[in-house]
Amino acid sequence: MELNWQWPEICVTLMWKLAPDGVVITRKDLGALPQDRVLVDYRDPAGTLIRFSFVSLDEARRLRPKILKATGHKAGVSELQGRWQKITCVLLWKLARDGCVLTQLDRDAVPADQVLLAHGHAQDIEYRFCPRAEAARIQKAELEHEGKQILEVVR
Repeated sequence: MELNWQWPEICVTLMWKLAPDGVVITRKDLGALPQDRVLVDYRDPAGTLIRFSFVSLDEARRLRPKILKATGHKAGVSELQGRWQKITCVLLWKLARDGCVLTQLDRDAVPADQVLLAHGHAQDIEYRFCPRAEAARIQKAELEHEGKQILEVVR
């Protein structure tokens, strides 16, 4: 089965693998992202894994021909787009600086009866998994008291 995952699915799977009991991301974590490294997300040609690693710019340039030969796709550099990709990058830097590999087994390990809850505070955001019933209660209360729609489905 090919791992043709989008960033929301990658982020949720990574969160479960690295921090199943939850994690808090602070402004300090955001500011700690390296300026001299890039995040490489390598998807093997067989489609069985996604490997994340932080490498220097020089190393990224050296990897380009190898990635092109292995995958047939030119490796490019892009800035982080969207919140899921940004959360993934911060998670990796905070919890797995030496790299991380995701496989279908990791995705299958995410419990179907749990959802990822994000709770924002003044200085940080807390992420934790909670039962769907609890998430539904929180969603209902937020909608009734604050008029906010807060649930987002990630497949």
